[in-house]
Amino acid sequence: MDTRPPRRRRAEPELREGLALGFHAVRGALLNSPRRVEKVLLARGQRDERTRQIVALARKAGVPHGQVPREAIERLAGGVRHQGIAARLAETELLTAAELVETLPERPLLVAIDSVSDPRNLGAIIRTAAAVGAHGLFLPGHRAAGLSPAVRRTAEGGIDLLPVARAGNLSRLLEALADDDIVPVALETRGGVPYWEAPLAGGVVLVAGAEEKGIRPSVLKRCPVRVTIPIREKVGSLNVSVAAGILLVEADRQRRRHGA
Repeated sequence: MDTRPPRRRRAEPELREGLALGFHAVRGALLNSPRRVEKVLLARGQRDERTRQIVALARKAGVPHGQVPREAIERLAGGVRHQGIAARLAETELLTAAELVETLPERPLLVAIDSVSDPRNLGAIIRTAAAVGAHGLFLPGHRAAGLSPAVRRTAEGGIDLLPVARAGNLSRLLEALADDDIVPVALETRGGVPYWEAPLAGGVVLVAGAEEKGIRPSVLKRCPVRVTIPIREKVGSLNVSVAAGILLVEADRQRRRHGA
């Protein structure tokens, strides 16, 4: 019988801000916001087609690029898959909530994140929101994943197409948006109307909550519309990024139908 204490799992390395990792993330940064790219780093000896594409884009944008030992990129990536391609980025400057609101068209489609902590979930939500042409995303001031390299990699360039703002107090923000006829719509696991019945063609802000606990009560009470995605009981619940993606696509469908 083995009496040794169980091994501790190694803690996940802390991800550093200011990096794009992997082909899609670096390509998206070079195409959509080249002024934020300080330098492109490529694994020494790597000459595949994707690397050649990145070099060509960097040259076109006038961005410095160079080869470094793969180990150097490994250290920068901190455990995130990078495909031998990375880019140093100028620090991401989030808009203020007021700045984002000032840019909104009539009947905007917005997303508000409440305490989503998994960077892959946040990145997937950003990618889908950008894909359907959403007008902005609000992050709470705390208890949420930041715009880390893992978020940027999962978003695959969507992060450069979607305005992102920091909302210090999400409850107050939703109240202010409602005063401007932008309806807060909460994504709930149960108890809401089926997503296809929700009115999503007008100005709406879709609110997605934490992976396990959902939307906080103080935020939920600011949402007059609550939407649920019916699923089979044996499944339990959907991943927050999948659920948010379904709601975003439905909102886009309704808006196209009504000419929004």
